[in-house]
Amino acid sequence: MRNPCIWCCLVLLTLVVCDGCLHEERRHLMEICDTFHWSDGWDWPDWSSRDCCQWERVTFSSSTGRVTALDLSADYSWWYNDLLNCSMFLPFHELQNLSLRNVGIAGCVPGAGFEVLSNLRQLQILDLSENELNDSSIMPLDGLASLHSLFLSGNVIKNAFIVQRLSKVKLDILDLSWNGIFGKISRAVCNMTSLRELHLNGNFFFGLLPSCIRNLTFLRVLDLSNNLLTARSATPKSFSNHLQLKYLRLSSNSANFRVQTENPAANISSQLQVELSNCNLNANSGVVPSFLSHQHGLYLIDVSNNNLSGHFPMWLLENNIYLSYLSVKHNSFVGTLILPSKVNDNLSWLDASCNRLCRDLPVDINITFPNLSHLNLSKNCFQGKHVPRDDSKPNVPLEFFSFQYGDTLVNVTANLSNTLHEIFQIGVYREFNSTMLELDQEEFTTKGRQDYYKGNILSYMSGLDFSSNQLEGPIPESIGDIVWLRALNFSHNSFSGPVPISLSNLSNLESLDLSHNRLNGQLSPQLAGLKSFEVFSVAYNNLSGPTLRTRGQFITFGQSSYESNPYLCGAPLLNSCSTVPTPSIPQHEQDVDDDDDKVGDVVLFCGTALFYVIGFWTSLAVLFFRRSWRCALFLAVDRFSDPLMFRLAMLSRRIRSTS
Repeated sequence: MRNPCIWCCLVLLTLVVCDGCLHEERRHLMEICDTFHWSDGWDWPDWSSRDCCQWERVTFSSSTGRVTALDLSADYSWWYNDLLNCSMFLPFHELQNLSLRNVGIAGCVPGAGFEVLSNLRQLQILDLSENELNDSSIMPLDGLASLHSLFLSGNVIKNAFIVQRLSKVKLDILDLSWNGIFGKISRAVCNMTSLRELHLNGNFFFGLLPSCIRNLTFLRVLDLSNNLLTARSATPKSFSNHLQLKYLRLSSNSANFRVQTENPAANISSQLQVELSNCNLNANSGVVPSFLSHQHGLYLIDVSNNNLSGHFPMWLLENNIYLSYLSVKHNSFVGTLILPSKVNDNLSWLDASCNRLCRDLPVDINITFPNLSHLNLSKNCFQGKHVPRDDSKPNVPLEFFSFQYGDTLVNVTANLSNTLHEIFQIGVYREFNSTMLELDQEEFTTKGRQDYYKGNILSYMSGLDFSSNQLEGPIPESIGDIVWLRALNFSHNSFSGPVPISLSNLSNLESLDLSHNRLNGQLSPQLAGLKSFEVFSVAYNNLSGPTLRTRGQFITFGQSSYESNPYLCGAPLLNSCSTVPTPSIPQHEQDVDDDDDKVGDVVLFCGTALFYVIGFWTSLAVLFFRRSWRCALFLAVDRFSDPLMFRLAMLSRRIRSTS
């Protein structure tokens, strides 16, 4: 009798399980696929294979075949204000990890909000970051008793009461960053004794930091930066008993926020990664925190914007051979930039801008830091004639390089195309204990304005800025080889000679500023081939001949783009070119331009008609095959048309009665 029972169990298991996962859960996954396909920015994984255990973004239990993790996050989101039906996740009884990051949800369907997720007894990790969720939408989350990690960054939560509500849940990780929450940090946060990571940065918290927060001895990460904390905050010494604390960030946007590390000196035994920027460190006394001298395993140090003084703290680099990020910008360090005696293969980010460092730049900086990708030494007083480089490693990319307001740097750009592969690609991440810490935002100047960017868009910005130096000589023709440039700023220097014709090779260039130099000669008509220009300035030079106002994108530029060039003529300037010889333009070039315009018009009209036809018939096809959508459309039309017809009838009746 045993053998028939075994065979029956095997047959039953075959009916329930299909290629590693349950029939029921496979069907619900495909329904979720249909539901989430409205996101244009969502790179949906391939779920066409029969073995669903091989599907991307889904993790199954090896013993039961049930779904344990589901990642529905999107890299880009182009729409918002959609409602989520949380009941679609209830069939996954063993779901432990659910990610809905950046899917554009602004709330939940009534009766199917986050409260229904309490039925998922094993749900431990929930990621709802980068959506449009408000206070009322997330209130039911305090009923999810099984949660260990909750990520709510980048939403529109405003009430500080949310901290008190979520304190009821025994969370290990809580991320409320970049929401704009306004109020005081509730003392209820101290009840969350199991917290290992607390991210409250990027909000409007003000007042005192609760002193009881020092009792959260299990904390590994504490980020309170970019808030409005106005009173004297807890010092690093307050966390001396936090033996597990590895990352501390206490910068503030308030002028009254202070962090004290001396008198008495903080004695921290653990290797603490610290960001203490813009926090009136040690009452602006200029004293560098002494506890840093006892740290030997740091990979991240940020003490910028604190008016620290003295010689450059080279010992930070000597002591921490694993250091990958060092920012001491906006301080008052003086003297020479001294490099450590040993090579540091880990340092990728060094920012010592806005100090008083002088003398020659070390010529072996690329040898000491072979993997350096971000170097900013702007607004100092360095001297020298060449950018330091390591010819033995010409292909190592230096992603950001700035020497604004230097003293004398001549011929710096002579080897740009070989040395600087990607100058301004600054989407930089730092990994810490399985948590991805992002550099929050960067300032980028282009198109005549200064903007702040954060998130993925940073990976697509590229620019070169050598403005406000004393660079002299001709602009090298090799600048035209850096074809990825979108912004080029050589203003306020002493460049001479003509504007390089090779600039016409920069087809992606959107902003070009060559103003306040000593450039001469005529503007090449080939520059008119650049179609992406939005900002252009050659003002305050010695250029001659006609402007480019009559060709291409240059028609949009006004007088300010050409002013203070005494020998330039033609629109939009007031002086005429009647007495100035106009550069001859071959007739065949004009004919080619005219033909290109005609072809472009034909392509535009045909493309518009084609997309209209495709869109029209696609809409009809969708309505034909999706009965639920068709019914919803007809119902919406009826709801709109019936009141409209009623109002028209009443209006017609009134008109007749008055006449």
